[in-house]
Amino acid sequence: MAIQAIHAVTYFLVLNVFFVSSDSSDIQLSESFGGPHGDDFSDENDVSAGQIIGSITLHVGERCHGLELQVTAPVAQTFTHGGPGGDLNTLTLNAGEYITSMEAQWDKHDGHTRIFYLNFGTNTGKSVSGGSMTDSKSTVTAPEGFQLGGFFGRQGDELDLLGAIWTRIEAVTPAPVVDLPGTVAPADVQDPATKPPGSTTVTKRATQLSGSFGGPHGDQFSDLSSVKSGQKVKSLTLHVGDRCHGLELQIAEPVAISFAHGGEGGNYKTLTLREGEYITSMEAHWGKKDDHTRIFYLSFETNFGIKVSGGTKTDTMSIVSAPEGYQLGGFFGRDGDEIDLIGVVWSSIEAVEEVPVSALSADEDIQLSDVFGGPHGIAFSDINSIKLSQTVSTITLRTGDRCHGISLGISSPKDAMFSHGGNGGEEHTLTLAPGEYITSMEAHWGKKNDHTRIFHLNFTTNAGHSISGGGTTDDKMVVTAPEGFQLSGFHGRSESEIDQLGVIWTRIGAKDLELTDMPVGGNDTTGISIRNWVGPNVASPSDTACYRKSVGFGSGSVCPLGYGNDGDDCLAECPLSYPVRCYAECIPQNDDCALEIMTKIGSVVVVAFNLATANVFGEMLALAKATTQAIKCAANIVSAVRNLIYFLRYQQTTAPQGDTEQLLVVAYQSDVVLIDLPVAVCVCFGLPVPKKTKYAKIVLATVEGIVKQAITNGDKILSSGENALNLLTGSGAINSSSTTVDELQGLIDKNSSCGWELKRFTDRVVYTVNDVRNNTPDAAVNDIRVTVYSSTIVLNDIPRVTNNCMGELLASKTMSAAYETRDLLRKTFGVIVDQLIEKASTDMGASVAEDEYMLEISNMGLVALSAVDPTGIAYMASQFVQPTCGPTVYLGEIDDGTLYDALSLTTVDEAFEGSYGSWTKVGDGVVRLIFKSTDTEDVTVVVHSGGNDNAKVDVGAGETVIWESTISELHDKNMYLDRWRPGLFGLPGSGGGSLLLWIPRASEGGHITMYVRINVS
Repeated sequence: MAIQAIHAVTYFLVLNVFFVSSDSSDIQLSESFGGPHGDDFSDENDVSAGQIIGSITLHVGERCHGLELQVTAPVAQTFTHGGPGGDLNTLTLNAGEYITSMEAQWDKHDGHTRIFYLNFGTNTGKSVSGGSMTDSKSTVTAPEGFQLGGFFGRQGDELDLLGAIWTRIEAVTPAPVVDLPGTVAPADVQDPATKPPGSTTVTKRATQLSGSFGGPHGDQFSDLSSVKSGQKVKSLTLHVGDRCHGLELQIAEPVAISFAHGGEGGNYKTLTLREGEYITSMEAHWGKKDDHTRIFYLSFETNFGIKVSGGTKTDTMSIVSAPEGYQLGGFFGRDGDEIDLIGVVWSSIEAVEEVPVSALSADEDIQLSDVFGGPHGIAFSDINSIKLSQTVSTITLRTGDRCHGISLGISSPKDAMFSHGGNGGEEHTLTLAPGEYITSMEAHWGKKNDHTRIFHLNFTTNAGHSISGGGTTDDKMVVTAPEGFQLSGFHGRSESEIDQLGVIWTRIGAKDLELTDMPVGGNDTTGISIRNWVGPNVASPSDTACYRKSVGFGSGSVCPLGYGNDGDDCLAECPLSYPVRCYAECIPQNDDCALEIMTKIGSVVVVAFNLATANVFGEMLALAKATTQAIKCAANIVSAVRNLIYFLRYQQTTAPQGDTEQLLVVAYQSDVVLIDLPVAVCVCFGLPVPKKTKYAKIVLATVEGIVKQAITNGDKILSSGENALNLLTGSGAINSSSTTVDELQGLIDKNSSCGWELKRFTDRVVYTVNDVRNNTPDAAVNDIRVTVYSSTIVLNDIPRVTNNCMGELLASKTMSAAYETRDLLRKTFGVIVDQLIEKASTDMGASVAEDEYMLEISNMGLVALSAVDPTGIAYMASQFVQPTCGPTVYLGEIDDGTLYDALSLTTVDEAFEGSYGSWTKVGDGVVRLIFKSTDTEDVTVVVHSGGNDNAKVDVGAGETVIWESTISELHDKNMYLDRWRPGLFGLPGSGGGSLLLWIPRASEGGHITMYVRINVS
């Protein structure tokens, strides 16, 4: 409740700022009532403050046909809307009399919503009305100091929709033009002098996507492809009753277009925007209806503080706001007769040139030919073994009357052999000269024992050399490499012979994205950076199943990141290693949930979990006690100083700060000086780390001395053990007899920051938990969990630090072992974070036990362990990683790469063998799946997200079908594909294979293109 209260107070204050701002305007618009039919009209450009109304006339019968508003000053004019039918009812105003209220009632007529009744009241109590009353009605009142000055809405022969334009009664002298609070200005008009140090110009994207809210039901929709930067939104109409039935967004420029989603039920509420007005926030509430999650309530607000809303509020809600310089430009989500899921497409207010999504190998550097032959044998593909920079050195055919086998020899970047088929027939080999590559394949096929086989193959190089074998047939085809491409592998089907064959072409000169070739700037300021990829080990199960971890709701029935609402509590979404949901269990990829199991986790499982995680700090403290105080001190200080030096160098190269005083100002604003160095110095003095960062004077004095030395002497401090010893003794951190130059030289030579960084961010978790408690004293454990799981520590810092640990481990481990160690470290951090959240709270969240944990955290053995052997952390971590399924977390934002490398694309069995694609961090927020069938049967592919059915895609035999969704809807979950195919007696079954990959979060949009191969299986 505390966190919900904070959100509510903040939102209340923001709303008050908006409404105060809007009161200063001369013109305000009410809500509008009626339906979306007829033609638009508005008096807004003709009304003015201080105008005098002479009379109002209604044309009414059973419904309202039209109305006239006569203005006598400052310019005589009449605003006439609707048709001339019906009787005329006129109200003439006296001097000093103003129309201050409007009541409207509406209903259906001939399938169109019309205005049936109107009533206008004045400040003196007079009124005029007419028409037939209905059950759908609403009254709007003029803001203080305003009167009715005109109308806006929709019309034909009758009035279909109507809203009031309120104008200020007295004209005022215009004030200097300033941006109203909440006004969204273009992002690139910021004064360069006010930009933060080190900031750089960033190319602006035309669109961005918000998060999405609701459930996985209904049909997908998205306006993204039609939304343009610089577009002008004309109006937004909500169709609402107890829930949100539908909505319609009208775009006026550059092309008039309407985005309509959901059904037509409910009452219609319309917000018409004025010049310079933009919708900048959306509030959504959702809940269950007939076991489907639906959107119950929506509220939209503009930069002028005007709102339109409707539906029924629920406990589960969220608010999204436009990034600076953006407005609401469209929607994406799911719908049927109602809105099931909704997110916002933000568009740049200013017209910008869209940044193209950078394509990787999947789009530009790899092309697949058609396949030739038959549907027999076992599907194969070299797609995930190919390197774009590889050199093909040999091609070998094994042939007789038919083609028995084929092999492609690779000489660089490392020796490899792609072999398919059997060992029969006679072997023929063509060795390629330097600079020679294969540019064409001729294939012949025919029947053998009722199976279609490849009978003859012929390959030709750019140098005119060729190799061939087998018997020719009448069915044949030649495929040639696209210009600038070469043959790099094969895909098809085989067993003892080649049954089906196609070519994988790659672009000549294309470069691979390697794990270690991080772009300039890296992903850290410690100087040790590699690409952050999911890697192969995350998806490796260690058992046949696992139980899903459960935690309580936060305020407002909110679940932490990685958990889903299970009705009674929050249940972990199935992780990559066990992606198939089976009630209260998760099972490995391609497994089948055949048995009904209990939906609640038994007490034995809970006990096992508690016993496995109860002594996480005991393991670390035992290691800390076995290490000398001097080594712990040196390890902490050296790691902190190394980080500070790199930080200062980064500041000098990105935002030059010339003298010592300026660098001191920068340094004292950094976390390494505010938190890391003081904690390290506390370790040296054996002092407890105080809560609320109130350090002893001796600690602050020592930190000051170290910072000045780092600024003055830079890298020289850590160039030798002797210099490091001088720093420690000179600053008073240790005495000269407590350690030796040789000990420190070993520490310097090791150059390991892994353990220190892990400890450093565990310190941050403690501070985060304490901050939540201090800022919201009544916060419950579940609210703390929700906050911490959404913090930058969990989303960004721990993934980055553990990934950089992997960079250190690559020096002494294979890539597979390094990935395994990194993933174990991340699981370990999950246990650490969860235990801090749980044990830092007692008495139902009434108090936080800061004192008991601060010293333990500062003395954790991770630092000392990394000083001796950074690879040894894995052994310590393995002692307390939980046996139950938590969600897949701590992966962070994933760097660019192929889906196989970056997002751990994995296929099992034949159904999706040969699927491939690319991921980019910067993009349009689209997930695009291109299904290419070589199957002989029509199939239905089921797309699962986080264990839930997300979509079903029908793909006909031999057809290509494109399916799209958004990163926003699918992120932080695994995507799992299986397919239903006719089997015995034509009955459909889901066996035959599956595909799995991770969909990451992306602060810069992200983009996935995946080519999904559908094979006979």
